[in-house]
Amino acid sequence: MTPFRDTSLPRPAAILGIVGLVPFIVLAAEVATNFPLGAAMRVPAQAALIQYGAVILSFVGGSQWGLAVASADRSDAWRRFGFSIVPSLLSLLAVWLGGRSGLITLAVALGIWGVYEIWSTGLGEAPQWYGRLRLGLTVVAVAALTLAAIYGPA
Repeated sequence: MTPFRDTSLPRPAAILGIVGLVPFIVLAAEVATNFPLGAAMRVPAQAALIQYGAVILSFVGGSQWGLAVASADRSDAWRRFGFSIVPSLLSLLAVWLGGRSGLITLAVALGIWGVYEIWSTGLGEAPQWYGRLRLGLTVVAVAALTLAAIYGPA
């Protein structure tokens, strides 16, 4: 596989990635502390956090699918396409489980998927900036989901 040449993080990717963390942070704060919306919104915020986390987990799987589609190298096509659907399946499981179990499922899945993306970036399957961006975004998202799981309702 030909490695990507551009190593600089595109500004739109950085800004939009950070904006994408806002729902994780706000919803996790509500679930864990009843702030900013109050105790009555704690359970709906937990459900929204699970749904948002599932959407994002599916999104990162789709990103890997897109990288596989764009690649001229088909030697690892089964792994790349096959692994890219795993996040959507885990997202469905998290939504189905709901509550604390759903949050934990998402936190673990996003964490493992982040490791996979960094590994695959090291193989040259994505630009180096992508792995760095995903690391930062993953740490914040996993922390938010974990805090909500620990301090939120069962």
